[in-house]
Amino acid sequence: MMMTKFKIALALSCLHTLSYALSMQDQDFDGVPDALDKCIDTPFLNQVDATGCTTKVLRLPYEIETDGLTIGLKVGYSTNDNLIGRENQRTTKIRLTYYHNAWSYTLRTGYYIHNQDRGAVDTTFRIKRRIKLSSKLNLSLGAAVKLPTYDFTGNRTDYTLATSLSYYPIDSISIFTGAGHTFINDKQIITPLQDTTYFYLGAGYFFTEKFYANISYNYAESKFTTEHPAYSLGSSIYYKINKNWSTTLSYKREFDEDLHDSLNFTVNYKVW
Repeated sequence: MMMTKFKIALALSCLHTLSYALSMQDQDFDGVPDALDKCIDTPFLNQVDATGCTTKVLRLPYEIETDGLTIGLKVGYSTNDNLIGRENQRTTKIRLTYYHNAWSYTLRTGYYIHNQDRGAVDTTFRIKRRIKLSSKLNLSLGAAVKLPTYDFTGNRTDYTLATSLSYYPIDSISIFTGAGHTFINDKQIITPLQDTTYFYLGAGYFFTEKFYANISYNYAESKFTTEHPAYSLGSSIYYKINKNWSTTLSYKREFDEDLHDSLNFTVNYKVW
């Protein structure tokens, strides 16, 4: 009975708040009337000042970080019916990223386990430069070297060039896109190999300055000429626990006749 009364009281409170917001014409429900609100589209549940504008810049850390070192630990699970003998795979990866001004330097390596084998994945070193085109538009240019620490015959160093663009039409919404090309230098053993290209396009929403979610469309070519390109939908959720800790949960699923999907969970710690 007590729980029922609580639910009724909560529902009445929400209805009262909604009615009040509508009566004073507060379309973003931040408590500041539209007539006085200088930021009319602030995120739902976000903290605002007396003018109705968010008290924090709503950007993901890798877009605004200018000085610091972050350690990331990612655990993942993926399925791929095309990889005979390794249809299911678990990975653990560690990532070190150093930010200095508009530059970032990332070193990533890890370990995999599947039903036939286990070992180290390739080690990647990436350099990225952020360019702020305007207060709402950011461009990134990057290059990466993938070192052949994954043990298979013919594995050699690969090189990637990449770019990305992020746009914030309003404080709560992000629109992003990116593309990259990898120069494959692996030695052909059985299947012919090719250079690969990837592309993605998506949009995200900041529910608060600590909670962000997005959805994206992804296209990626395989280095094996016998395999078709992968078309997939992905989504990720970012949550900032405090000034040092944050987490990301991501899922990607191909929408073709094959079963290719992946689920990853990352914990990040900002050393300084």
